[in-house]
Amino acid sequence: MNGPEDSSGNGDAAAGIGWGERLRAVKDLATRIGPILSKEIIHTLDASISYLETGRWLKSEGIVVPKRVESRANVYDQLINALRDQPILYLEFGVWQGRSIRYWSERLRNPDSRFHGFDSFEGLPESWNMLFKKGLFSTNGQAPQIDDSRVEFFKGWFEETLPGYRPPQHDQLVINIDADLYSSTKFVLNALKDYISVGTYIYFDEFCDRNNELRAFDEFLAETRMRFEVATASRSLMYIAFRRIG
Repeated sequence: MNGPEDSSGNGDAAAGIGWGERLRAVKDLATRIGPILSKEIIHTLDASISYLETGRWLKSEGIVVPKRVESRANVYDQLINALRDQPILYLEFGVWQGRSIRYWSERLRNPDSRFHGFDSFEGLPESWNMLFKKGLFSTNGQAPQIDDSRVEFFKGWFEETLPGYRPPQHDQLVINIDADLYSSTKFVLNALKDYISVGTYIYFDEFCDRNNELRAFDEFLAETRMRFEVATASRSLMYIAFRRIG
């Protein structure tokens, strides 16, 4: 007859086997449920994992999130209020219809500030996640019309326009990344790394996407060893601005 120790050992082995069986059962169930779910539901489930990963990643990096605000506009306003009187170089990647670059240029009135928007205006260069297809966000090649001489657009894919770009003189750099895709975000960060000095702000418009903007920023930090703090963020952390501190 088995004693207590033998019984415990057999129990552990049985538990291990039981866990493997349960995992296989979950996988089997998931593939059976999958056919009755829409792409939208799958996308929502996947996005939920990304929100969880965003919180985990911030903690793993030792980055504390200050008081959260309600919306993208509130995130913008927090930065604008801190920068209002300085000569700003504002670089935006992913302009689309120009709503964000117009918002910034209307509120930062220093005559020496510059607002440079980069976009092909032909939409996404590749599909993004499950729902957003290549070409989405196209304006048929047309840049927005903004009546401000400080605003300038650089039309073309980032790989075409950024290598020859030289930032004008500025006191403060703000980078707005609304590129959505991992490949585009990674290219922008790498192309600008020599200009991202201490005090530079980097804003992400779709940060809670572990396969795209979050992944690109995570790799950028690992490769450059730069340190950032969160300057401001929305409640969901989708809209978030970092400030380089070291």
